[in-house]
Amino acid sequence: MAVVLPILCFQFSSPANASNYGTDLNLTMMPAAGGMGGVGIAQPQDVGAAVFGNPATLTQYQGTQFMFGATFYDVNVSAEHDGTTSGTPWSADSDAGPYLVPNVALTQSLGSDTVLGAGLTVVAGVGSDFRNVTGSLDPLAEILVFGANAGVAHKLNENFSVGGMLTIGMGLGQAGLNSNTASTSNFGVRGTLGATYEAGDTTIGAYYRSPLAIKYKNMVQYSATQYHSPTFEQPQEVGIGIANKSLMRGDLLLAADVIWKDWSSAESYQDLYDDQHVFAIGAQYSTGPYRIRAGFSHADSPIKNNVGSSVGDITSLSVGGTTVAMNPALTQYVQATNAEVIWENQATLGFGMDITSNIVVDAHVGYSFKRDEQIGATDVDAGAWQAGIAFTWQFQ
Repeated sequence: MAVVLPILCFQFSSPANASNYGTDLNLTMMPAAGGMGGVGIAQPQDVGAAVFGNPATLTQYQGTQFMFGATFYDVNVSAEHDGTTSGTPWSADSDAGPYLVPNVALTQSLGSDTVLGAGLTVVAGVGSDFRNVTGSLDPLAEILVFGANAGVAHKLNENFSVGGMLTIGMGLGQAGLNSNTASTSNFGVRGTLGATYEAGDTTIGAYYRSPLAIKYKNMVQYSATQYHSPTFEQPQEVGIGIANKSLMRGDLLLAADVIWKDWSSAESYQDLYDDQHVFAIGAQYSTGPYRIRAGFSHADSPIKNNVGSSVGDITSLSVGGTTVAMNPALTQYVQATNAEVIWENQATLGFGMDITSNIVVDAHVGYSFKRDEQIGATDVDAGAWQAGIAFTWQFQ
């Protein structure tokens, strides 16, 4: 039974190591929002956070604004297995990463009340790699989900804005393991609806985001000539945020976001994760052309305790021409080696500067504190860090 694990593990690396919020990146990789703990639902400080966060906030950007940048992201994962499931004790660090996350966004106002927005970034993914580790059975996997967004927001009055955003997600999956794996890709679609309300120095924002399901055709072999085509579904979520700029004569912006992620209803992920709550706070102090940022976020570990004998529609796999059934121990092994998003706390710092009246630069660094968790027969220690920068051209 243990020989089934390599094939199983490559398949499930899509959830591995994707920053603070389970497999989702949300706003944590954005140049300004990334320095404020990922906050931006009520009053984002970069156009990317408006395009990929609450679409109603697009009305806060007038004229033409174009942002181009990237975030360097590296994960640090180690695992120690006692041999109960694989048959051989082993201990090793994952060789996955580092990664470069592109951040491209554009907004264009149509008059004073309507704003269009579009952009491209990675919305979920990455993986883990324990190949060539004696006893591990070489689990390897990698999935990246790119999101192309396009939407519009409209100011109903001086205080109230609404917006909608369409996301076309492209999932790229690959793994190398004997003849039981395959590289594959496909598309999925999701939508986001949001609103903001401004009352003096305080802005409140909220949004609903639908699931994003991507089916990977013929990804996992379960007999000599037949393959599973699993669907991985990024969860539906609800986000609420508040921002206030009443302190220090308006130079200090304080913001907080709360997000609920419905992993328990997300196809395939529901067999690995429980629902997750995210809490983030951020601050920005402005002085002249400079902005200094700091933030902190907490995301509950989504690892599910009571797992079953399947992940999505996968209940068995083909190994050397023999069909081997899954069981809870195998599912826990997958969680530990390829779905170990167990870190919960992230601290961030950021800096922004007006280079000219039309060009702005934003940069940030973030560290997800390492955390240890026992998952079945495997002890996992995982954390991550990141650094990003972007330039924004502004034309009124």
